[in-house]
Amino acid sequence: MTLSGAEKRFIGAAVVINTLCLGLFLLRYLITGTPRYWFIPENILLAWLALLSAWLLTRYLKEHKWLSWQGLGLLLLWLAFLPNAWYVMTDFIHIEDTGEISQLYDIALINILVASGFLAGFTSLYLIHKQLLKRLSHWRSAVIIGLVILAAGFAIYLGRDLRWNSWDVLANPGGLILNTYDRLIDPFGHPRMINVTSLLFVVIGGLYLAIWQFLKPQNSTPHQPAVRRSRPHR
Repeated sequence: MTLSGAEKRFIGAAVVINTLCLGLFLLRYLITGTPRYWFIPENILLAWLALLSAWLLTRYLKEHKWLSWQGLGLLLLWLAFLPNAWYVMTDFIHIEDTGEISQLYDIALINILVASGFLAGFTSLYLIHKQLLKRLSHWRSAVIIGLVILAAGFAIYLGRDLRWNSWDVLANPGGLILNTYDRLIDPFGHPRMINVTSLLFVVIGGLYLAIWQFLKPQNSTPHQPAVRRSRPHR
């Protein structure tokens, strides 16, 4: 599978930011001897699995239809892993003045983690958005992307507040479905769910809208041949 020049440049940038994040994590471990931020490698992996799923799906759709078991399977994988890309913004709650190392170091470390996750999340969302535009109108595509972001915000709530993660889709689907169903049938009975999901939807949606304004494909107006007007006969 040949990579384009843009894909190679993107991979190069991704390698830089992830190497920086993992390097800071390992350095902290060597200095302090405590794996306080042990979740960083796993969160990076989950975020980039979302991007890998989206990239494989876009490659698959070049020669196949979306409504096939392979296409739908890749789509479900993407939807399952995507919330992890933005979940990292909640990892700031782990920062404490422990005295193990400078608190500023930990702030920088989590900032790099967030940058890595957001890069993977917004890139994968952009890839899927472009595929939707090839098949649907701008408004329908925008509504679907909005619903995806809303679902991701809800999933982040499930992960941060109820401690579910993407692996539980396979490890404990029954418990995950019960918790989700309980909140969806009685949303006003869970005000924190509404507050957290709404806040994440606004933040993630607003950031993606800004990115989309900058990167959105420009519609080319079909070329209309000029109509030659014949001169009236005298």
